[in-house]
Amino acid sequence: MTGLWWKRSWPCRNLKLKTLLIIISLLGSNLQNDFRFSGAVEARGDIFRSDPFGNIHVVSGSNITRYNAGMKSVGDYNNPHLGEINSVDVSDPLRVLLYYKDHNQVIWLDNYLKQIRSPVFLDELGIDQAELVCTSSQGGFWVLDGLTSQIIYYDTQLQPVHRSMSLGVLWEQDVIPVFMIEKNRQLFLNVPGTGILVFDRFGNYSKTLTIEVPLSFQVTDDKLYYFSTGALHSYDLLYGELTPIALRSGDRPEYAEVQPETLFIYTESGFRVYKTDP
Repeated sequence: MTGLWWKRSWPCRNLKLKTLLIIISLLGSNLQNDFRFSGAVEARGDIFRSDPFGNIHVVSGSNITRYNAGMKSVGDYNNPHLGEINSVDVSDPLRVLLYYKDHNQVIWLDNYLKQIRSPVFLDELGIDQAELVCTSSQGGFWVLDGLTSQIIYYDTQLQPVHRSMSLGVLWEQDVIPVFMIEKNRQLFLNVPGTGILVFDRFGNYSKTLTIEVPLSFQVTDDKLYYFSTGALHSYDLLYGELTPIALRSGDRPEYAEVQPETLFIYTESGFRVYKTDP
């Protein structure tokens, strides 16, 4: 599901989490041994996403609900006229992006899941078939155009500022990306069978991370996290080292995410929250 933005004003928390993950990597320990169970919420959904503030977003059909760090529902948004929510980007907790593929529209919500501005009709921008959409720290958003296989950045005035080469030209073959996220002025694109393609903030191809990620993932300052075969995996972006992190089988996790001092386990019945000792 996700790279997620970690607020720079939390250096102590970042240092603590980085230290914790280094210990995990060296000892091969069970991640949940370093976290204590904090609580659980029954909330069935199609998509679960956490943000750096510790909020959980549960998407079910056309509805999205936000739970705060205390696991209390603090916001709800539902627009059945647009159909199901295809994807959600919570990299910026104050500016949540929803993409409705059936109607080719993008909507932004605030931290209480109230609509911020009028919907963006991608057809009016010349994008008739958007495959993926994600938010940008530059204030705009990225779109993968399914017809041209190009990644395009639109600024806050909805102007196309940056555009990549066609992915088909770069690889001389058809590629089918399934997830896209921006972090640290880099754009990460998941292409199963190829790896994670990395682009700079201008849309120029940079490199490929040769790891097999099923769908969504998180990106922090120096790590990429993804869930596969019952385990949370940590990939070091600097050294290229991959570390599987086992989770307790009793949780029967379908997905897992890490945020500062918090571990989220998502199951078919809801989510469980684990926190480090204060």
